[in-house]
Amino acid sequence: MKKLTTLLLAAGLVAAASAPASAVDVKMDGRYQFSFQSSSEGFRGQNTDYAQQRLRLGMTFVASENLSGYFQLQAGTYDWGTDTTGRSGDVFMRQAYIDWTVPSTDIKIRMGRHAFDLPAYASTSPMIADLVADGVVVAVPLGDKFDVTGFWTRMSRGSHANEYYDVSAPKYDLFGLVGTASFENFTVSPWVLYGSKGGEMTVDNTEMLTSQGNLSGAGHADFYVIGGGFEWKPFDPVTLALDAAYGRADYTDSMNQEGWYAVGKASYAMSFGEPALMAWFASGDKANRPAHSGQIPIVYGDFDGTSTYFDAAWGLPGGHRCDFGGTWGVSAQLNGVSFLSDLSHDFSVTYIGGTNSKMNGDAAVYGDGYDYLTTDDSAVEFNMLSTYQIYKNLTSALELAYILEDFDTSASHGRTGDYEDDWRVALHFEYKF
Repeated sequence: MKKLTTLLLAAGLVAAASAPASAVDVKMDGRYQFSFQSSSEGFRGQNTDYAQQRLRLGMTFVASENLSGYFQLQAGTYDWGTDTTGRSGDVFMRQAYIDWTVPSTDIKIRMGRHAFDLPAYASTSPMIADLVADGVVVAVPLGDKFDVTGFWTRMSRGSHANEYYDVSAPKYDLFGLVGTASFENFTVSPWVLYGSKGGEMTVDNTEMLTSQGNLSGAGHADFYVIGGGFEWKPFDPVTLALDAAYGRADYTDSMNQEGWYAVGKASYAMSFGEPALMAWFASGDKANRPAHSGQIPIVYGDFDGTSTYFDAAWGLPGGHRCDFGGTWGVSAQLNGVSFLSDLSHDFSVTYIGGTNSKMNGDAAVYGDGYDYLTTDDSAVEFNMLSTYQIYKNLTSALELAYILEDFDTSASHGRTGDYEDDWRVALHFEYKF
């Protein structure tokens, strides 16, 4: 049945694309991605290799400038050599929505399954980045320089369903309001979020933790976040940007969360490239854990502080972690360096430290990993990204990364075992149309 459904969907796409335009015009877009990577994962000296591919194929159905629809399928991510038929590269609906304008107004509405981001200027949004979810977005322009956008999103549920648990999660709703003011050299975007998330239950009514971003507490949760960002160009080559937020999550059956973050970036565009300095601070847990966690609740962020410890990786395998809660750091960058036509390079050196206080060596708190950094943990990551435009629609990229670790493995810390430096080498190809 699954194979038949895939064939019918593919046949429908081909038929729609080849049919003459009548009531609507059909436009297609697509993105093939291939990634080949060798790396050491988890700072344990365990070498891995990946050969992966993914296809996203989309169609826009334009009835008029006031009404259109979009449908996108995704095939994969598929690991080469998984099987002989390719059936493990699942085909599924990634996006399906319509855009329409309220008659006699400039108000635009998007409804359906879609990807969206919160505005961010110093980094990709640490709070919501490329979140594919179901909901409604209403954008209201207020003159040439101002606009207000409101949204309601029903987040995905049942993320823990597997062979051991049959999860039926209560509804998880997210509401947001974003305002943007754009001037000649200055743009500012304040925003506010409210979320109501139910606790997940198994068939035997055993409560499970709900994992979404770093919202990992048990039971029902109400969370509130207020934030914003701005970009300022005081004079031509200089750009200054800042993103910041404060939030709280109240759980019925576990410790609450309350914290903040700030990300700043300064860049200077020059003829040979763009030097930049980025710094961030995301609050961490306090010693002996008071009535709440000190980390800000993060919905679905994707911090791009580095390519490997964090998740600014160019290709498919991605980096180690998207959530940057409990860390701080400084990154010196030189981006867009080019010596040959169609070939450019990005370089960065980044220091990463922890903001979580030590908690009396509680191994249950720390776990056995590296992704919970205390004030005694740190790392330095070196990155190089080279991209080459082979053809107009075909790009290749080479990523090199090395991370020097300095994690506290003393008995008082609670971690076990030894850690080693991490590294990654990846070659990617992307055909985009």
